[in-house]
Amino acid sequence: MATMSGVAAKTIRFYEQAGLMPEPPRTAGGYRDYPAHAATRLTFMRDAQRACLTLALRGATPSPGEYG
Repeated sequence: MATMSGVAAKTIRFYEQAGLMPEPPRTAGGYRDYPAHAATRLTFMRDAQRACLTLALRGATPSPGEYG
């Protein structure tokens, strides 16, 4: 997921812990199994950070396609 979205794995874990990204289900082997739309959400979060939006605003703003 980190490679697909351009967001570091450590940052993805931080977003999960902060409640900005839902924690994905896990495979039988314990690996995170992200849904396809997670890459879109992470890319949006990365771009919002580059636009200087705070974490609170990034979490309150729906990502593209989230509501329809």
